Amino acid sequence: MPDVYTARKTGEPEPPIPTVPLPVREEAIGKVLEPLSEERSPDYWRKITDRVLREAGESPRRVVYGAYHVRPRERFIMQQQDEEIVLLLRAHPITNAGWMVMVLVMLIIPSLLSVIGIFGGVDWRFVFMGKMAWYLVITAVAFEKFLYWYYTLFLVTNERLVDIDFNNLLQRVMTYANLNHIEEPTMMTGGFIRSLFQYGDVHITTASEAPTIEALAVPWPHKVIDIISRLSEELEKRRERGE
Repeated sequence: MPDVYTARKTGEPEPPIPTVPLPVREEAIGKVLEPLSEERSPDYWRKITDRVLREAGESPRRVVYGAYHVRPRERFIMQQQDEEIVLLLRAHPITNAGWMVMVLVMLIIPSLLSVIGIFGGVDWRFVFMGKMAWYLVITAVAFEKFLYWYYTLFLVTNERLVDIDFNNLLQRVMTYANLNHIEEPTMMTGGFIRSLFQYGDVHITTASEAPTIEALAVPWPHKVIDIISRLSEELEKRRERGE
């Protein structure tokens, strides 16, 4: 408590508190007014991606019936705001040949049985209902196989790898791995069919929760590994610069 003080009378207004202007450094003003640098601009990493694709001999395109799509415009669940899809991959369409042949054979079976005369002693209405049920089952099987191929995706973005496994209409599994967690990307090809149509498996070992992430039977696996390796190097340089 001070030794000497002056009591204020009741109703007397409080004296104004003097304010002292604080010095403002010119450097601070310059930082506030400084425009965004090229590294922070929204188009900076788009240019980096363009350069990576150009060095890998790629350009925006959609080939092999959508199984190999460079720079697609689609988006996926939990995609970040500054994240861009560089590669969208599906299994090569030739991998569907097995179940397509099976469906065609199963569609022909009722006609073959009718020609043989196995339904000769059965009322035509029961034969008709049986054929309709058979064709509905075959259609459902073919539709599910197509959905499995179309929605099982492997995405390469400028930040991470995304593996989407479509199990059925009610279940799908999504696995993520950051590009800076990649340890060893490898590919596996072999056999006459794979060599003829140029597709194979890509296996990527990571240091994340998922030890291995896979892209099975994708077109041009050597190009996929090349692009992934280049993007991983660019992201590592970005992390070293603290961006």
